[in-house]
Amino acid sequence: MPLIDEPVDDIGGIVPEAKDDAVVHWMDPRRLTVGPAGLSATAIGAFALGAATAVAVLALAHWIGPERTVVIERSRRA
Repeated sequence: MPLIDEPVDDIGGIVPEAKDDAVVHWMDPRRLTVGPAGLSATAIGAFALGAATAVAVLALAHWIGPERTVVIERSRRA
């Protein structure tokens, strides 16, 4: 059994009516205003951010990781 049997279409003047029949006119999509230089700068910036993040992760893994000691055994021939 639904809570409301009939949908309510009239909200009784709670929300003012739009004058130009566009209730959400502020949600209309805007034109893309970035040119080729802006797109190139965005791509370069994204690459630089990714490279810096990769270097930071590798440095952090090296810093946090266990300390390794290298032991080189030389065989002495008599």
